[in-house]
Amino acid sequence: MQGTLFGQAPFSKALYLDPPEQIASIATEDSVYYLDVLSSPPPLYEYVHKMAITDLEAAFISESVVSNGARVSVSIGSGNQSMAISDDAVFFVGNIDNGQVNDIDGYFLKKSKQGDSLWLKSFGGIYNDRFYGIDFLNDSTLIVHGDHGTLSPGEEKVWVMALDLEGNILWERFYAGEYGLIRSRDLAVLENGNVVIVYRECLSYQSCGSGIDKRLRLLCIDPDGNELWTSTIGEYYLSGAQTENVIELDNSQLLVSFFREIGQGVRRAPVLLWVSPEGEVLQQYDFEFVSLGNYISDLFLTEAGNIIGVGASNTYLGEDFYGGVGWVFSMTQSGELNWERMYLDNSGGLHLGVLNCGIETEDGGLIFGGFLEDTILLQQTAWLLKLDSAGCYHPNCEEGLQFVDVEEVAAPPSSVSTYRVYPNPISGGAVLQLEALVDMPRAARAQWMDAYGRHLAEHALDPLPLQNIPVGDWPPGVYFLRLMEESGRALQVLRVLVE
Repeated sequence: MQGTLFGQAPFSKALYLDPPEQIASIATEDSVYYLDVLSSPPPLYEYVHKMAITDLEAAFISESVVSNGARVSVSIGSGNQSMAISDDAVFFVGNIDNGQVNDIDGYFLKKSKQGDSLWLKSFGGIYNDRFYGIDFLNDSTLIVHGDHGTLSPGEEKVWVMALDLEGNILWERFYAGEYGLIRSRDLAVLENGNVVIVYRECLSYQSCGSGIDKRLRLLCIDPDGNELWTSTIGEYYLSGAQTENVIELDNSQLLVSFFREIGQGVRRAPVLLWVSPEGEVLQQYDFEFVSLGNYISDLFLTEAGNIIGVGASNTYLGEDFYGGVGWVFSMTQSGELNWERMYLDNSGGLHLGVLNCGIETEDGGLIFGGFLEDTILLQQTAWLLKLDSAGCYHPNCEEGLQFVDVEEVAAPPSSVSTYRVYPNPISGGAVLQLEALVDMPRAARAQWMDAYGRHLAEHALDPLPLQNIPVGDWPPGVYFLRLMEESGRALQVLRVLVE
């Protein structure tokens, strides 16, 4: 196992640009990092578009914000796909919420490399139309993809546009849609000039519940937008995290990330699919399911030809650690795992880490963007994590979890472990045990929330070392138990998996 390599000094930086925020895409050019940041700063906490620039050691250089009088946001979808860089400009795509029900449009934004906004153009109809990703089709043409007609009474479509560098439409096409709900996920421009798009399809217009057939599909089009083939490469029972990415390998095969379901989809483990240039699945690699779940959010190739995957793992490591951490793996293009590691920057009282995107650096190392979260205050800050090419933050690292604060490898700060709950996972309608790990527990109330932060139930607590908390008859999924003082100040947020 090699340690930190010469010229590849690792670092971990919480940027604190204007929380809450997270990095959606990252690129490097001219010895700086360009960051596309999802941000909703105070006092309104409404989404704005933020471009940030740092040097190669993550020292802040500048940032620029666009709001346009509306909620302007990048889509946190799969992959490092919301930004593209030319010789003299940076292009972004995302969504504008005009404040009306079902009235979201896709936007196309051009900025100078110094962050000056040159123009912002929006596209869409009377329903929700979203842009997710952008790439260069050639030196003078950009291609974007998204969903068209989401939540409309008609057909939903995969939406693809080719535009020149001034935002003029060269062609626009719509695909699929004859079967039901559509969610476009990622695109890749191939060496031969064709484009592949991976998307989900739910075979119903009315709903996409657990009883409805769903499938993962690949669409291939030529540079003029003509459909060449469409292939079904996977099926699933329950909708889950946005985990689909697609890249081209050196032998012209396609690599797609997805998940396999354990049971009826409550638990998901990542998979990689090798797909022929004609859309046939050739090979599958199954990652192990990790405790409360792990997923892939981005894929890319290094100069040496290795596959790098990045994402997050909600993990439990005995009594040492429980929570969300960044997850990175390296693999050969034939499917042999080189290494996989997990990371958490716990040096500033931050208790959760998620990685959304990554690239290879100019010195041959790896850098990733995402966010760190204070789970007490429910506050997110942008996170940049630099590793050497062996995936090491600390020299001569081993497999497993790497803490940034090497003195605290035993556990996160004590405020995180004031309480614990069990059993976890638990069945809906059962009773959860809440155990205080301190002599004088301070929580007076417990509030249940779903994965979207919606309030479900609330219970009064006694200052006892062990007490029961009922679990509602809720659908399977991840839920949050927020423990609060009588004043309403949050003390701790615990994740609970309901099976």
